Amino acid sequence: MEGFDVGLLAGAWMLLWSVLLALGYLAELTPWPRLRVMRSPGVTKALLMASTALVGGFTLAGVTQYCALVATWAILFSSLNWLFHYFSSLE
Repeated sequence: MEGFDVGLLAGAWMLLWSVLLALGYLAELTPWPRLRVMRSPGVTKALLMASTALVGGFTLAGVTQYCALVATWAILFSSLNWLFHYFSSLE
């Protein structure tokens, strides 16, 4: 794979997961409130597992710049999701 293809894949990966997670947090504002399942801990675990597999593939391919980018993004979003659930459960 060329660098551009890997960059496009990493960007599309992060965009897709960002949209799915955003739909979960904005579910109450849409006609489909059941989309809030997209912000559940199970979806976050799936995000982390799939991102770990992608980072592993990038590592094996020797594309370390995109490994760091996707790993940082996954850690950031899973941490934000954890904080949301932590502080919403205190209410």
